[in-house]
Amino acid sequence: MPAYPGTPRPSELAAFIDCHFADRGLQPEAVIAESWYRSINQHRLDPELRHVDNILSAAELRLHQAQHEAYLAIASQGVSGLARRVVEAGFAVLLSDADGITLDARLPADTQRYTRSGLRIGARWDESIAGTNGIGTALASRQALTIHRQEHFLSANARLSCSVAPLFDAQGQLLGCLNATCLQNEGPKQAQQLTLQLVTLYARLIENTHFRQRYRDCLTLALTPRDDLADLANEQLLALDPSGRVIGANQAAFAAYPQALIGRRIDQLLPASIDTLLDLTRGGARGAHLRSQDQQLLDVGLRAPAGYRQAPTRPASTPVNSHPDLEQLAGNDPQLQQGVRRLRKVLNQDIAVLLQGETGTGKEAFARALHQASRRQAGPFVALNCAAIPESLIESELFGYRAGSFTGANRKGMKGKLELANGGTLFLDEIGDMPAHLQTRLLRVLAERELLPLGADTPVALDIQVISATHQDLQAMIADKRFREDLYYRLCGMRMVLPALRERSDRAELIERLLAGLAGAEGLRLGSEARACLLGHAWPGNVRQLLNALRYAVALAENGVIELADLPEELLAQARPANPPVLEQQVGDTERRHLLEVLKCERWNMSAAAQAAGISRSTLYRKMKRYGIVQPNLVG
Repeated sequence: MPAYPGTPRPSELAAFIDCHFADRGLQPEAVIAESWYRSINQHRLDPELRHVDNILSAAELRLHQAQHEAYLAIASQGVSGLARRVVEAGFAVLLSDADGITLDARLPADTQRYTRSGLRIGARWDESIAGTNGIGTALASRQALTIHRQEHFLSANARLSCSVAPLFDAQGQLLGCLNATCLQNEGPKQAQQLTLQLVTLYARLIENTHFRQRYRDCLTLALTPRDDLADLANEQLLALDPSGRVIGANQAAFAAYPQALIGRRIDQLLPASIDTLLDLTRGGARGAHLRSQDQQLLDVGLRAPAGYRQAPTRPASTPVNSHPDLEQLAGNDPQLQQGVRRLRKVLNQDIAVLLQGETGTGKEAFARALHQASRRQAGPFVALNCAAIPESLIESELFGYRAGSFTGANRKGMKGKLELANGGTLFLDEIGDMPAHLQTRLLRVLAERELLPLGADTPVALDIQVISATHQDLQAMIADKRFREDLYYRLCGMRMVLPALRERSDRAELIERLLAGLAGAEGLRLGSEARACLLGHAWPGNVRQLLNALRYAVALAENGVIELADLPEELLAQARPANPPVLEQQVGDTERRHLLEVLKCERWNMSAAAQAAGISRSTLYRKMKRYGIVQPNLVG
């Protein structure tokens, strides 16, 4: 930035911002002052910049609109409704996505006058390009606001007065913004307050329409505080799974229940169960009212989709199709229950967690549950499987890059997983497969808590919870100089080992709970031989393999009973009497037995076995050689 060569000191920035607003008789709100600070210090913009290349090409715009087709279809009615009320008063109505790109617009009759000011479809308004502005700053701050005239960072935009409300999905993530902007408004900022309220109302209506479309096949609950009966923006919407857990909500509900709303049971929020609500509303046929936990009187509306059937009552620890919580994952296994108690103690303490366990033991499920139980649950959960991405792509996937960083790069740049996870949780699966040179860079980022993407001039401050996972012995890898010891201790603030399925003491109960949670399993029971086979199997693929086996059995079962013949072939092969295998007499430790079982289950298909074990083919061959495991058809 010409006014500030190098990196300006905070005192210089504060003085510049104060001077700008004081000269114009303005007192900036905190959110606007913070945006100006970002525009200068982070985005390195010049307030006097006259030309901003922020318009997408026609081809880029078509592609972008196609990617947001469903969002556009839902939001268009809200955009048109707002436009009918404000366009004739000289306001342009714009709809943007979460990147600040305008996807839809309704303009006054003097169309060219507005498009010359960038109020058009295909314009980019994120702060990194346009500095402080209505759309970009509403997205950055996640709040409704008005940016009036000289409050805009770029002087070229000083004739605009923008009232903007962010749009959120049913998980609390940004969808985009709704914006009403007028030109050459000489009046005070306070005159835009009514416009802002109208924009906010239509934003909430768009969100509620998005919610109802997303959960049209689910049980949904509408709660309206009696004091706010006429205020549609305060209607709280909750989507529930058959067990009564919240799987989605609108912004009014997130505001009313700020503590980890997603995943909580409805009887933890209201003094009523699913059955009670169905009785009160006669299955959704009429409205009802009840008092909330804080004794506020609520009008209650329940909507049950056609053909809705209440799931049978089951214990709170029963896994359901939505992401299970920590207690559900622990089940009744003492080792896991103790681990969960320890995990809850380190929640929100900025302690990195390392999950270790065989493939299929549920490491990602535990990471998601830990995220949902933390104060970061409203933030993003971003996962990166270090073993599933080619080494040449891991760096850009993890660290990202800015526009024009290298030949062939996305012209708009790309945010890496670290930056996408800001404010939330980053899950690094199979961390043992991260290349050595990236281990060094990751260590520096985690130590300094800031990221410098390729091609960026200034670092991005990071506020993330890091959870990593591996099936490998990292201590042995450290001894072999294949994993950095200092990175290990940075990632291993707390280590939790997930037992293999064959080691869990609650195997029988877990099988029953997983079966009860499967679609189409209502009324099904396990026959005695099938149960014995499931309990006796070694499960080299652990819970993942068990779930696949149960789904297969549910599809084949008849007459309400899962028989032995309904189980997958690899389980039946173990159940049939056979001579003691010679190879099993040659192996002694856990890894040998595990590898041998995987090879048998995959019928000695090396590619499939390597994938099931979570290792490369070369590693599989090396371990076979180490343990003296030979394919049966190669034994001389």
